[in-house]
Amino acid sequence: MQTAENFRPNALTTGILLLASTLLIPGLFLPALETRHLGLWDDQHSILSLGVALVREKEWLLAGTVLGFSVGFPLTKIVWMWRIQLSKDSQPPTSASLRWLERLGKWSMADVLVIALVVFSLRGSFLMEARPLIGAGCFALSAVLAMIAAGRIVDRGRG
Repeated sequence: MQTAENFRPNALTTGILLLASTLLIPGLFLPALETRHLGLWDDQHSILSLGVALVREKEWLLAGTVLGFSVGFPLTKIVWMWRIQLSKDSQPPTSASLRWLERLGKWSMADVLVIALVVFSLRGSFLMEARPLIGAGCFALSAVLAMIAAGRIVDRGRG
């Protein structure tokens, strides 16, 4: 069992988590995907606007997948990590909190995979093609940094 003396917020972990949190915002709002229709006109979509557009089109399954895995899941994971990271020294994280963080960690790249599959599925089409933009890079980097921070938090919590 973890004692209060052993669990103190680590400055490096806090910095990584801060960077992951900061990159998630442009990752959700900046253009992440550019689509080209028949080689004539372009559209740019952020991850959030892609989910909203799918809701407007009543594509409930796709909208739920994009919004759940690419918006809800990363936000939940970041908030959970901050909750553990900023816990008081007198209250180290419980084993249940760490188990939940590990469960969230097992799905860490699912959010990035959803975006990659959209880009890949549209890439070679004659009617429509897609390419990733800066928002996708910010989003992917945020996911990787969040994975690193989560691993450090779990290791330190079990320490």
